[in-house]
Amino acid sequence: MGTNKLRGAAKAVTDLRPDDSPENPYYYTFRVQCTSCREVHPNWVSVSSFVCPREHSSITILITLMLTFEEMIKESNELSGSRGEANFVWRCKSCKRESSATAKNPSIPYTHTSPPKLQKIIEFDCRGLEFLEFKPDGEWLAKGLETTTSFIGIDLQDGEWFDYDEKAGEEVSIKDLVPINPRPLLQSLINEDVIVRLKWGQTEYRGRLVSVDSYMNVQLTGTEEFIDRKSTGSLGQVLIR
Repeated sequence: MGTNKLRGAAKAVTDLRPDDSPENPYYYTFRVQCTSCREVHPNWVSVSSFVCPREHSSITILITLMLTFEEMIKESNELSGSRGEANFVWRCKSCKRESSATAKNPSIPYTHTSPPKLQKIIEFDCRGLEFLEFKPDGEWLAKGLETTTSFIGIDLQDGEWFDYDEKAGEEVSIKDLVPINPRPLLQSLINEDVIVRLKWGQTEYRGRLVSVDSYMNVQLTGTEEFIDRKSTGSLGQVLIR
């Protein structure tokens, strides 16, 4: 699973989001890596996701790449061996393995918090590849925190943006913007002591991070389980999926 998150200091604005619609799609720009041989795609990959007006409101991805002759652009691409379709299909030049990615949801607005918190903006189902680096180019939208003022055409390529909200009579800004892909962040914590908190209930696991795979499965050693912040005992080696 690939989840791209943002963290930034938003002053007097909220609901930061890409200017994205089926008629005027926003292109998320990534570096892509094969999880089999670790080969990195030589070019930036631009992915635009939006809700397609089809039965069941399925998610459609449009891919724009600096292409070699081995790659194709389609709304959906067939996986080899009649294994269905995916919106992005890439065959690694190094190991020849096929990988794919499909968006799981439309973009989610980044809301104002104090202090700034890491928040998910888009999630992809990645099979055999992962998105490494995210480049927040293109135009973004936001609105005043305490007013109805709408801000359009926000440029975040430099990691910051400044404007003025006339209704509030104050400057608004977004600073210290940090796009984060959780897997590389977790990779940097291998052999460190970490706390993994489950998204349901009050259960968490504390131990030393051994590994994390492309599906965000986490292996810990020397693990201790806590429920409602009370230790329930030592578990040793655990795999959290």
